[in-house]
Amino acid sequence: MFKRLRSCPVCNSKLEVTRYHCPECDITIEGKFTISEFSALTGEQQEFVRTFICCQGNIKEVEKVLGISYPTVKNRLNQVGEVLCHSNRKSVRGINSEEVLSALESGDISVSEAIKKLEGERR
Repeated sequence: MFKRLRSCPVCNSKLEVTRYHCPECDITIEGKFTISEFSALTGEQQEFVRTFICCQGNIKEVEKVLGISYPTVKNRLNQVGEVLCHSNRKSVRGINSEEVLSALESGDISVSEAIKKLEGERR
């Protein structure tokens, strides 16, 4: 199946839907159509949201179903929130605790480095 484009492949601007076509009856409808904010999510993010809702927001259950850690669940929730809520969840100092926890989980930083970064966030 064809994946819906979100941005112009030439200039990277946001695309808008202007035409729908029914292959069964060969009817075409043209105009400017709004699309759900959820269509701005990647396929992986949509699957995460589906799983989160099916787990009734229980993060521990999401961890089990997707086989990911708590920091990864929180990071994905924040990514979805940034798309849907148009918010930047970084602190005033520019430190994102979910990014720190993800870096710790992946071994990119040590526990002591993570603690220093997170303590700096609280100041």
